[in-house]
Amino acid sequence: MISLSKMLSNVATVSDELSYGMDNSLIPEKLREFVSKQVPIVVWNITNRCNLNCLHCYAKANTRVVELSSEECKKIVNELAEFGVPMILFSGGEPLLRQDIFEIADYAKKRNIRVILSTNGTLIDESNVDEIKVFDYVGISLDGIKIHDKFRGLEGAFKKAIKALEVASDVTMTGIRFTLTKYNFLELPDLVKLAKDLAVPRFCVYHLVPSGKASFEDDIDNATRRRMINFLMKVARREEEMEILTVDNPADGVYVYLETQKKELLEFLKFRGGDSSGVRLACIDEAGNLHPNQFWLDYNAGNVLLHGFRNLWLNDPLFKKLREKEKYLQGKCGVCRFKSVCGGFRVRALRFGNLWGWDPSCYIFKS
Repeated sequence: MISLSKMLSNVATVSDELSYGMDNSLIPEKLREFVSKQVPIVVWNITNRCNLNCLHCYAKANTRVVELSSEECKKIVNELAEFGVPMILFSGGEPLLRQDIFEIADYAKKRNIRVILSTNGTLIDESNVDEIKVFDYVGISLDGIKIHDKFRGLEGAFKKAIKALEVASDVTMTGIRFTLTKYNFLELPDLVKLAKDLAVPRFCVYHLVPSGKASFEDDIDNATRRRMINFLMKVARREEEMEILTVDNPADGVYVYLETQKKELLEFLKFRGGDSSGVRLACIDEAGNLHPNQFWLDYNAGNVLLHGFRNLWLNDPLFKKLREKEKYLQGKCGVCRFKSVCGGFRVRALRFGNLWGWDPSCYIFKS
């Protein structure tokens, strides 16, 4: 996750408050401390059930029926707390389909873990707003304005998501999550404007990762990708009240550095750049299995309940290699002078044919 706002104007309202308290320096002390430890943030796909049918669903929702009990989830929370995990991002499927999601989130908070909700927003309204406030942050997915309902497979999904933003914003921090595809990239400027009008404090743009139902065929080309990042950089420079972030393409950070030539940004990228999968990020699925990230569900390090989170996280062979990926990078990524602060997004390179090869979504150098 790259904060364009932080890099370009040192504005990261939500990120700083969520992670670093009042320290809004370029490289907060808590960030230095976090990176020095081998402890991840955890994305927890706590259910595979979903009430939508999204075009780009990485989890292939509604294809797996196994689900942990409340008590099993609390056992996992205990393990994560004992290991020092600072944050859990509850995702799915749609996590609000679990009746015990608020109970589990509250349990995690009592173990001093910050809790984030990633949701499609269709299940948030006045009836559960008091429970929603248990989350430190709620990220609501919007994939356009006119195209959103078709993209998500439900008529009225857009209106419900907007309602969720308005309701949730009264009780906690909120933001919009947008995934770039060839079907919706033209709606990005209008959606950013809408976010500004709604006073949304955080706008996250996800680069598409071929996983689940999504494929390279759904993605934009790299010339378009460069135009989209240029647009987002302009927004990040002028908007002080809305933080602009990009996710799942570490090349974005290098591109900002090359455009600005600010040497201090290279130091920033040592801490915030690069692919965090298996390094500072892990994913637990609905059955308790551990993966390098939420897009890499076809690699299973083992079950947390059976083998223990600490054991799997510290000893899995792939995780160990990801933590020293510079040794293994090949092709364009292997010879790139920015490989220590970028290194490409490994699971995308894997889908392209070579785990340690070139990430085809790198747009830094025009071919």
